[in-house]
Amino acid sequence: MLTNADLVKIKSIVDESVETKLEQKLEQKLEQKLKPIHKKINTMNRKLDITIKYFDTVTSNHTKRIKRIEQHLELPSISACS
Repeated sequence: MLTNADLVKIKSIVDESVETKLEQKLEQKLEQKLKPIHKKINTMNRKLDITIKYFDTVTSNHTKRIKRIEQHLELPSISACS
């Protein structure tokens, strides 16, 4: 017959096993729920990178044009006025 100590050991082993399986299932469900969110975030990041790259190009182009105009009109540069 099983003693009380044996029953406690069995209970702890079963509890650990059930807990491990529950954690695995929870992680899988969480990953399934988060997968579309990760995709949207990655898409947004790519779009943001493209937008930043575009505006950096436009801004640097304007900076070059402004310097050229200042030189042509013999105006002091904006940074020299500050």
